[in-house]
Amino acid sequence: MGSGLAEQLSKKHEVRMGSRDAARARAAATRIAGVVGDGNEAVALWCETAIVAVPFSAVESLRELAKALSGKLVISIINPLRKEGAVLQYASGGLSAAELVAQALPRSSVATAFNNVPAAFVRNPPKEGLDILVAASTKDAYERTAGLVRSIQGMRPLYVGPLSQAESVERLTVMVLNAAMLNGVAKFSTKFVSR
Repeated sequence: MGSGLAEQLSKKHEVRMGSRDAARARAAATRIAGVVGDGNEAVALWCETAIVAVPFSAVESLRELAKALSGKLVISIINPLRKEGAVLQYASGGLSAAELVAQALPRSSVATAFNNVPAAFVRNPPKEGLDILVAASTKDAYERTAGLVRSIQGMRPLYVGPLSQAESVERLTVMVLNAAMLNGVAKFSTKFVSR
């Protein structure tokens, strides 16, 4: 998912990919024209906006980047999932992943977005377009996140409220993935229709 977003965003923005292992980030970045890879700390210091795509179990490790990401917008695309039999379950027993990111990065503005979109659709958005649900700590964080969403052709941001709504967004992802798996649909996402 992270590399798909890097590929799409690099069409209109300067993008760098980070990893704990800088060599791994550099190797991943070579697959995307114009994207540079480096260690997490270097990328965090450089960026204006960070998109975090760490496993849910690694959210606490973001505390290491709190100083480098101070005052910056951080967008969580993390979905807390666990498999139970034939279905996925929401894996957070407390705060949402995005709220945990905000706890780990107390001096950053945090939003959640892109949670409900499969990686295949990020790389190649369907002609019908995609709705991207965005919950954000402030209206400014929403507006900045919405600007990034709009910069990807075929994506429309929909504001769902403050970061307290992130759990609903993340839980919707669980439902969407289960619907896809249980109905034999390989690629499945949400589209809201208005009249």
